[in-house]
Amino acid sequence: MTAPTSPDNSAFIVGLASHSDLAPEQVARLVGVVVGFLLELKQQLPATDLRVMMDSRSAANLAIARALHGADVAIDALCSSAADAAAVGHPRVHAIVVPEPVDSRLAAALIQRSSLLLALWDGKSSKLADDTADQVFRFLGVRGEPTEIANRIEVSTVANELDVTARLVYWVQARRLGEAAGGGEQGGIDAPPASYYLLSAGDSVLDVQPSMPPSLRRRLGDLDEYNADFERFNARPGQMHSASLLPQRAALQQLSDAEAVESIDRQFVKADSLAGYMQRQSDRLFNLFGITAFTMGLVYLIYDKITESKTLLMFYMVILFISLLIFYFFQTKRWFGKYLAYRALAETLRVRFYLTVAGVKPAHGRALITLTGISRFPGFGWISFVLDTIEPLAIHPHAADENPELRARLVDHDWIEDQYGYFVRKVASMEKHRFWIGRLKNGVFIVVLIVLSMMFMFGGALHNIDARTGLPFKNVLTFCSGALAVVLGVWELRQNKMAVQELLWQYRNQLSQYRHARRQLQRIRSRGRRNAVLEELGQNSLMEIYLWAIHRYHREHAPPGAF
Repeated sequence: MTAPTSPDNSAFIVGLASHSDLAPEQVARLVGVVVGFLLELKQQLPATDLRVMMDSRSAANLAIARALHGADVAIDALCSSAADAAAVGHPRVHAIVVPEPVDSRLAAALIQRSSLLLALWDGKSSKLADDTADQVFRFLGVRGEPTEIANRIEVSTVANELDVTARLVYWVQARRLGEAAGGGEQGGIDAPPASYYLLSAGDSVLDVQPSMPPSLRRRLGDLDEYNADFERFNARPGQMHSASLLPQRAALQQLSDAEAVESIDRQFVKADSLAGYMQRQSDRLFNLFGITAFTMGLVYLIYDKITESKTLLMFYMVILFISLLIFYFFQTKRWFGKYLAYRALAETLRVRFYLTVAGVKPAHGRALITLTGISRFPGFGWISFVLDTIEPLAIHPHAADENPELRARLVDHDWIEDQYGYFVRKVASMEKHRFWIGRLKNGVFIVVLIVLSMMFMFGGALHNIDARTGLPFKNVLTFCSGALAVVLGVWELRQNKMAVQELLWQYRNQLSQYRHARRQLQRIRSRGRRNAVLEELGQNSLMEIYLWAIHRYHREHAPPGAF
């Protein structure tokens, strides 16, 4: 069974981990707390699919799934056979068959694919691999001995706003069979279990937050806006969707992980289409302000050198007032910031797509995003949620070993050669454009210099010469030179806003990366070495994108420490 959700929607996935031996008398209260939390989470995500990934063998999990019947929540049921998914009792179930060893692969799936882990946990450590405690600690990236961790859970009432991309666990305190009531049940047998947000605070320390951290709330809002933007984009007729990364779809269908590859491609088309749309909108806004600046400069020159008309002054003030209104209205659209975030996501998905086709599991991902610091900028922290949805589930461990020749051919042709050719064309085009713009700027500078020299040497005589317009020739010359200077200044302003120099710098660096990798791959025969080159290329390419996006963001916004 497949859940009837939009394939283009970037879901938020909650992993559900629970003890298999929970005390049965508390299950009803646990279900109430979990369902309430999920419904509250869904309120934060009206335009986003909310999915719960769970072990279908757990009685408590099945009770939660049945309680969600009728709610706008889908279920990803991890089971040993597709038939087991029928026991979930939810109309929107996607069965994911997990082969042996089931426990370890199920735990890995929850940790890799979930954006938030919901744990029905007794709060105690365990030396057993893949149990609930182990899943909590591994999800948070906590290090240290289990017994040490259990004794060092610290309670904090201040959300950790410095780490806005921290992975979080929603902890619902639960009792196991044979344990006495306590903790959240101290208020009485019918009291709801206590629940907290957990995040890693060090090698062996967990912070406990009583309410949703503001950073998570913002990231959820950004993810939901991303999905809402795509819905609005699709609703507009005539919008241009980006090309798929699957030109050789028939060849890719030969791979057992074709479904995972197609999932990444769908997310890429979405992110790339939105990035292109937001870029066009922000470019139009930049162009509008360039035209406004030119018009205001020209009106002032006309007033100063040709006619001192009050009408011109009124026109100048109207342009200034309208431009301010337009600025304050359109800055709420955040087109430029969204363009940078969506472009960073699209390029990340492009790299992940081809590394998946190549059979390479990248060692970066979250680590690279965190390393560059891009996730600390407002509007970027949600990107990891989308990347979670495309994480491989490792349920086909030998998929990367099949058809190595086909995988190599697809990657070389559709990624390396395509991107190499793209950056060659872009660099050549931008350098040609830069050359002619430089010539034009030099020409304008020479003309202005000649005019200024003539005015310096013959200023008095020029004032007495009639230019057959009713104006002194001196005024006409100063107006023309001033107009050229305004054109030059507005053009420089536009180039600065568009960060053309930084874009050329990024394209040159990307071209160098792909040229180097292309040469290496032509000489390499070892598959292991080939995979290492591809992974290094992917990491370096993404690093260029992230650093460029950070630099562009700094041009238009305050540094991240200011919020």
